[in-house]
Amino acid sequence: MPGRILVVDDVATNRLILKAKLATAYYDVLEADCGQAAFDVAKAEQPDVILLDIMMPDMDGYEVCELLKGCSDTAHIPVVMVTASSAPKERIRGLAVGADDFLVKPINDLALFARVRNLLRVKMMFDELKLRDTTSRELGLPDFFASFEAESEKTDRVLLVPATEEQGMAWERLISDMPNVEVIGVCSERDALNLARLEQPDAIVVHQQLVEDGDSLRLISALRARPETRQAVMIYVVSDGAIETAAKALDLGTSDYVLEPFELAELSIRLNTQLRRKRHSDCLRSNVRDGLKMAIIDPLTGLYNRRYATQHMRQIVERARKSGNDFAVMMLDIDNFKRINDAEGHDVGDQVLKEFSHRIQENTRGVDLVARMGGEEFLIVLPDATSVVARHISERLRRAIERTPFTVDSGVVIDATVSIGVAIGTIGHDDSEELIKCADKALYMSKSNGRNLVSFHEAA
Repeated sequence: MPGRILVVDDVATNRLILKAKLATAYYDVLEADCGQAAFDVAKAEQPDVILLDIMMPDMDGYEVCELLKGCSDTAHIPVVMVTASSAPKERIRGLAVGADDFLVKPINDLALFARVRNLLRVKMMFDELKLRDTTSRELGLPDFFASFEAESEKTDRVLLVPATEEQGMAWERLISDMPNVEVIGVCSERDALNLARLEQPDAIVVHQQLVEDGDSLRLISALRARPETRQAVMIYVVSDGAIETAAKALDLGTSDYVLEPFELAELSIRLNTQLRRKRHSDCLRSNVRDGLKMAIIDPLTGLYNRRYATQHMRQIVERARKSGNDFAVMMLDIDNFKRINDAEGHDVGDQVLKEFSHRIQENTRGVDLVARMGGEEFLIVLPDATSVVARHISERLRRAIERTPFTVDSGVVIDATVSIGVAIGTIGHDDSEELIKCADKALYMSKSNGRNLVSFHEAA
């Protein structure tokens, strides 16, 4: 998983060691040697994760973290503090100012990479939601921040799966004191799965050792896989002290972990941080979904329409300029669609368009832009895609249409194919309107050469 990591430490040797470790996993590493430099680099470069040393000459890590979290440009960037002390009070102080985790020197490589992978997944999801929200607001749809403030007082359900009944009672007393929180407790893996399906909790705290027989990691994996609990916050309490266990939990989908023994205040702060992040992402997701339905969703296919596509593509182009990565623009056209309408009627044609749209969505990623531009013409934009990736995906889309006939409600079976034109956006060749024209020219080549083909614009 590629990403940019900002390493902040006033000791050059420490920065070099961390940079070498991260480079082996192909991360792009930025450096800063003091607190002010860290803030300036973070604001300008927008890294995906910040590894922040606590002891620095100009301002300590706590002050830097507070500065980062207080700035709207950097508040969303995950921060991991690096310290020589494992004292609980240090962790609590750091968590209170917004840090996501702590790494103790000398840094355990497994802990480092597991946490970085976890935070990158969170950051990528959040960035995508922010990107879509920005597009929505540019189109005059409801403002996210107003919605977030309105939703911030809702009651959060927290499901507790402790190791003992006594522990469960202690956790419940602690968490019940948090504002707007409702606590539910269970004692087994089976009960947790059943209750989670019914209650759809916002957060789940799972102990490594369950009260009754069960596998806590299997429980985490199952909860993350289910639609009802996929977006829930999950905190894993590690009892064996093994970082390997914590790393496995993170990779299975845990949002955060805490190592025993710990002060209950630490659990409370971690849970509060994760719940606020969830409310943030939930509100973004809801705002984008509800707003888009009003104005920029094609009512027939459920895809984005031309209005949204034009705006969102500009956001993709801007991101590509900052990252330096290529992106692909595809124009798709159902071959001989007029014949289908003339022979079978417009109702049948509409059903073909719906199924065609469904197949496109099944064969693209969640981050890809898929839109109906009008009639039987569709646009797909693939962020971070080279010509090799674009060729693979476009051929997969072509085969997905060609191989399976379209069966409509009347029982009529229709064979259909698609022609595709592709243009690649690169540095210096990233004008959105021009790229759509280039992809359109490539689409015309596919039509001229016999249809059911993929053609690339020659500039690619």
